Amino acid sequence: MFTGRKLPLTLAFIVVVSLAFGASCKGFFVDPQLTAIGVSPATQTIPNSTPSSTQTQQFTAVGTYDDGSHHKASVTWSVTPSDGSIATITNGGLATAHGVGTATITATSTDIPTIAGTASLTVVPPNVTAITVTPDSTSTAQGKTFILTAKDQGGNDISDSVTWTFTLKSNGQSETGITSTGPDPDGGEDFSVGTLSPAPPSFPAALSAVATLTTNGNTITSNSVTVNVAEQ
Repeated sequence: MFTGRKLPLTLAFIVVVSLAFGASCKGFFVDPQLTAIGVSPATQTIPNSTPSSTQTQQFTAVGTYDDGSHHKASVTWSVTPSDGSIATITNGGLATAHGVGTATITATSTDIPTIAGTASLTVVPPNVTAITVTPDSTSTAQGKTFILTAKDQGGNDISDSVTWTFTLKSNGQSETGITSTGPDPDGGEDFSVGTLSPAPPSFPAALSAVATLTTNGNTITSNSVTVNVAEQ
């Protein structure tokens, strides 16, 4: 006589238990937490915009989460310097070139503003077809500085936009220990000389300095000049 009454009670009990179990399980399935943001491309060089051509670069922000996953992150975009003298950037990560120089692109998480990622955007003069480095030779020493100047075919100083490499003239081995310290107030690029590595077989060491620039998929290489480095 109790069968008909027990069935709805049993069903109700099952529903209550199921709801309680579902609620308790939600605590075990926590959304993954953002731990880092990567911006790509990490470094990029584009020519400056001209009245007839606007040069842009699309940047993308990808989040890394504590469960090891990676997917597009919700971010706000900014650029330094913020005055737009080198580039501006939209809310969607599209940067537009406005002036020659290097700008830092930053993507900041909208969920956790303390987490951000950066990239470097270098804007070079448009239509560079040749690079000339001066002087033909210069002398310095470890612990000292020197200046080199790179100009394009129109005479524009692009020293801060090119990539500088130094090799030992005797055998062509790449040398580290020479660091760019930024544009010189009178033009050109300032370099600081530390300990050369690998150590040259003798001093003074004659190094070959070359400037290269890659833009629009083309790499332009300058003439080679000599940097004589004496021991400290």
